[in-house]
Amino acid sequence: MSIMTNEIALEENPADPTAHAPMTVGEAWASLTRDPGQFIRHWNYKGAILSGALRAGVFLVSYLKGRESLELALVVALVQFSYRFLFAGFGGAMIQAFRRVDPPWKALVNILVIVPVISHLLEFAVQTGFTYLTGTPNHIGESIVLSICVTVFSALFSLFIMRRNVMIVGEEGSRSLLSDIIRMPLMIYYFMAFIPNEIAMMIRRRKLVPAILTVLGWGVFSHMICWAVTNKFSWTYGGGKIMPVVRFWAVDGIILMILATFLAYLFLPPKESHF
Repeated sequence: MSIMTNEIALEENPADPTAHAPMTVGEAWASLTRDPGQFIRHWNYKGAILSGALRAGVFLVSYLKGRESLELALVVALVQFSYRFLFAGFGGAMIQAFRRVDPPWKALVNILVIVPVISHLLEFAVQTGFTYLTGTPNHIGESIVLSICVTVFSALFSLFIMRRNVMIVGEEGSRSLLSDIIRMPLMIYYFMAFIPNEIAMMIRRRKLVPAILTVLGWGVFSHMICWAVTNKFSWTYGGGKIMPVVRFWAVDGIILMILATFLAYLFLPPKESHF
């Protein structure tokens, strides 16, 4: 019960503020520049395993959807697993280096620019080289788009949980992979509750315009993600003849966010959340 009452701050084990002082973005970059050995010491084997398995699944499904043989799909999945296993370990080390940056949005901006760009440039090169050397069909377009969507969410989620001492390695407070996996459902809940709780806090403070803009912004974001994943700009309910407006994914995202915010307003204690 103590966990739940403490958790509108969305932290399971809030870190002792005196244990590790917050840092600026510049200090985080300076730390990596002065001590690049962090990429080795903090090579994130946890993220490497999970990311490799996830991306292998993305490419496996993409190739099977492209009506390729199971053998080819499995080989592509193995290639992607190997690449992701290596890169995700280094990417996780970078995210870990930024987990104490304050304010958190500056860490997000740097991570969401650097990690996806490097990751998918290398991924494109790996996959293009594979299709060229093997003379196999190229489904890289669809696969890369799906993979980019996964990268955006995984980078956000990784920073979120690493700020709560989950999925970190080589530092005080790090735990086993199994222990982190056990805590993962709770972390997913906190992550999903973050934005609705923020909007609910805006409403309590009578900041209605920012709350409305946040809901609309979420709708646009969800529309872009659904468009990228499904390769369809809109879906059609009854062919779009009954209610043409619901053809757009953004409407679904807005409706779901309003419902989530309503639940957060009713059931979550009125405390500020912290990314």
